Amino acid sequence: MRWHVQIVSPATHNNGSTSVLVHFPSGRYLFNCGEGVQRLGFENKVRMSKLSAIFLSRVNWETMGGLPGMLLTMADSGMKDVSVIGGRNLTHALAGARHFISRPDLGLRINEVYDNVDDAEAGVFRDSNVHIVPVYAYPNGLSAKDDGQLRDPNESERRVIRRQLAARSFGEPKKLAAEGQGNDKKAKRAKKDKLQQQPKKGYYNDKCSGAAVEEHLLHLQKVEEEALEKKRAHSSEAGGNGKGKGNGNGNGKLGVGLPKTTPSLAALSYILQGPVVPGKFDVAAARALGLGPGPLYGKLVAGESVVGPNGDTIHPSQCVGPTGPGGIVIVIDCPSVDYIESLTTNPKFAPFLDGDGNHNDRQKQFMMIVHGLGPGVCQDKRYKDWACRFPSQVRHVVSAPELVPDSNPFQRHLRVQAAIAAIDNNMFVLPQSSSSSDLPLKTFMSGKNVFSADYNTIYDVEPKFRVDKSLTRPALTPEAAYQNAMASINSGKQTNKTRSRANAAAPQGDKDADKISDTELVVCPIGTGSSVPSVYRNVSANIISVKGYGGIVLDCGESTVSLLKRFLGYPHRNVHNKRVDLNYLEFVASLKLLYISHMHADHHLGAVLLLQEWSRLTRTLPSPLPRLTIVAPWRFWVWLEEISGVQDVGFDRLDFAGCQELRLLDNPQPDPKTVKVTDILKANLGLTEITTCFVIHCPWAYGLSITHRNGWRLVYSGDTRPCTNLVTLGRAGDRPPTVLLHEATHTDDLIADAIAKRHTTTSEAVAMALGMGAENLLMTHFSQRCMSIPNWTPSSVFNVKVPRYGYIAPYAQKRKKDSANRVAAPLESLEAAKEEQEEQGDTAYEDVLVDVDVESTGGSSMLSNDANAAKEELLKDMDGASSDTSSVCTDSTGKKSNDKTKYEPINVNVAAAFDMSTFSARDFVQFQRNIKALKRATWDEIKLFIAEEQQNSAEDGGVEQGNTKGSSEKQAPVSSKKAAPLKGKAAESG
Repeated sequence: MRWHVQIVSPATHNNGSTSVLVHFPSGRYLFNCGEGVQRLGFENKVRMSKLSAIFLSRVNWETMGGLPGMLLTMADSGMKDVSVIGGRNLTHALAGARHFISRPDLGLRINEVYDNVDDAEAGVFRDSNVHIVPVYAYPNGLSAKDDGQLRDPNESERRVIRRQLAARSFGEPKKLAAEGQGNDKKAKRAKKDKLQQQPKKGYYNDKCSGAAVEEHLLHLQKVEEEALEKKRAHSSEAGGNGKGKGNGNGNGKLGVGLPKTTPSLAALSYILQGPVVPGKFDVAAARALGLGPGPLYGKLVAGESVVGPNGDTIHPSQCVGPTGPGGIVIVIDCPSVDYIESLTTNPKFAPFLDGDGNHNDRQKQFMMIVHGLGPGVCQDKRYKDWACRFPSQVRHVVSAPELVPDSNPFQRHLRVQAAIAAIDNNMFVLPQSSSSSDLPLKTFMSGKNVFSADYNTIYDVEPKFRVDKSLTRPALTPEAAYQNAMASINSGKQTNKTRSRANAAAPQGDKDADKISDTELVVCPIGTGSSVPSVYRNVSANIISVKGYGGIVLDCGESTVSLLKRFLGYPHRNVHNKRVDLNYLEFVASLKLLYISHMHADHHLGAVLLLQEWSRLTRTLPSPLPRLTIVAPWRFWVWLEEISGVQDVGFDRLDFAGCQELRLLDNPQPDPKTVKVTDILKANLGLTEITTCFVIHCPWAYGLSITHRNGWRLVYSGDTRPCTNLVTLGRAGDRPPTVLLHEATHTDDLIADAIAKRHTTTSEAVAMALGMGAENLLMTHFSQRCMSIPNWTPSSVFNVKVPRYGYIAPYAQKRKKDSANRVAAPLESLEAAKEEQEEQGDTAYEDVLVDVDVESTGGSSMLSNDANAAKEELLKDMDGASSDTSSVCTDSTGKKSNDKTKYEPINVNVAAAFDMSTFSARDFVQFQRNIKALKRATWDEIKLFIAEEQQNSAEDGGVEQGNTKGSSEKQAPVSSKKAAPLKGKAAESG
């Protein structure tokens, strides 16, 4: 049987854990699922469609931060009965996801293994492909008992509670679920309110007016507040602190809370043995027995006896050689030098070491070892001496931050980022990376069997060991990518008009744009995608560095920490970032506010790792230690408290203010503690105002407004449909918003999708900015189908209706604007928008109030590396783009519309965010000047993406990556049958 090991993600300065995927024809086994693993899978076409089990070496966010998002994707793709294996607290951590994930059809099997030295079979995983044994290691001075590994008989009830709560999110395996069914379950269902019987993926099924949606969600908000008040009273009586941090861990509607736990410091390594190697079939012996080629050969190889042509029974032993034991692979996790002694002295490794008795059979089966090492381990003499004791034929794959270059694995994003940075390198920041390692590999070990871990490298284990680097692409540095982009601009590939426009802005952008004063607002979107990460856009994250005060993070999707390191620079400042004068360490240490708009996974899954980093960087500072304020829905605080039992997030130095208590409208008397927290926050950040409002998306989704004493004001929408509350929030206060940071998930032709998922279209976002009188609009949170700059027209904007406000046109002020600021490009016909705009989906609320915002299957075309879908989006975008920047009204075909209405100028400067961009107030006009060059740059990247995918398809016929046999680096020509050439404007451009 052919099987191999693939490096998904090595340990680097940017990424702390090692992720390895083991491939078999009938299954996949993933070791560690840190943040960004899913996005790497999309980038490198490493699909998880046959994933059987996920093994975690530690139960903390460094190794499992990408697991919730991965499980969501797996559930939505129809996968079932997946196993997750890890140490103590695994069930607790997954049960915490019930606050924002509900995928009971997944049927997740959670195997929480404990270190039992008296039971050799403890924690062993077996199936038809593998036999996997965990090996425990502990930091110096800690034993299994100290780490809570010995099962406490009193823990049984708490384990049941955790398992039941985890089942709310991910369901149970079919067998367990069948055993648990009974009349009690049916009785409980009968008692539920009819609203709670709505399909889970709703909140979006029944149509009603926008005003009714707001009223209904406001009612749910009040229900939650009443439950919280009861919880506070109960907590105070029980000796709690009145903030939901008492002994119940509940939050009203969730009922039973998670029992308390403490972090586990254990690190698990795994010994994996593959299936038995079949014996060699002796064709000559079979023929001598009267058997000719045919299906009987296969039965004999499979171990079955057959009847020969003479009626004699022929047994496998007569023509099949003896079977052999499967190959062995060891995956090591040694997080720090404190674990070396415990790891290297563990008796489970003894059979594989030279000089420890007669273990020749095991040593012969031992094929390779993956060293997943933390900082400093690869240079520790104790570990190096231990590694050298393995047999000489063993292959060593070393994954350590000192030995692996901190290259950027997301090369497609780097290409498009370099292309737009070549147009304006103030606004668009090149991500930091390095092409060389800190130390040469030979400082750890030398020899032909020693390899540095690299993205996407494949190591064939059976039938014969082989290293396959044909899928490992060379990584460009940001400097090289920028030079390529500049060369493309200066070449003759573009039209003279476009080239002259690009060259005018290419070297420096606006010459004075990098001279930002200390009092100006600079908004930095570092993640601008929605739902799930893609190769071009990561999920939501925005930062603001308020000079002289501290840092702000607005939403914190998965991989925010990784993006911050590349955006700001780690450990040294990113020289390509001209707007933020702090490196990653300085910015995180300066954090004063973390704001979470709502409890969808793409907006907060990166918060745990960010808070862990903040706690680590600030705990050694002079007393008094810094504190960090979190403004979020109450459910986020409850989830964070539960996760704080799994790992240190500095919970005792966090202050919390609930979004619902900062509402501008319909706000009950605020809690005195919240008032105190917000007063301190205002003083720390120099704010004069911080208020929220309830928006139309899901229960407990909020918009935010902050005003600074320097004179700027920011309004952030979070995820929402156009709604009254947000317009009212923006119009409140002494001055209009300097910047409205608003989601624009869908293009205007996808208005039905926007309504179904409660998101905003491009024109609706512009209309919201007009309605509140914002000076500048920065659009973000784009569907992963949107790689370029979305199109809109004044006609589409002025036909947007907001609940209770009506058409937005009367709210647009009549002052002159340069025509370049008035329009970007066209939309679909107005009639469809008019019909759909007044209706917004709504279903009611279930007792587990969660709704994960996952795009429809059609919305994930770029994620799935679907060249045909990408080509369709490109053609639509290019055919719909206006040929100039005048305010000509056009329809969805790009032709002039019959609408002769003379619209007022769009009185707001509009820009579309890309990952790792920076926007000051003066950048919005510059963005419009560069809009055609920016569109050309993104179109060129889309065409390159399509060509690459078509070429890959032509090479392997669509075979999933990792199953290739002897794949070559030579690329086959594109098949004309698999992809028709681009036509029209798409063919002419570039």
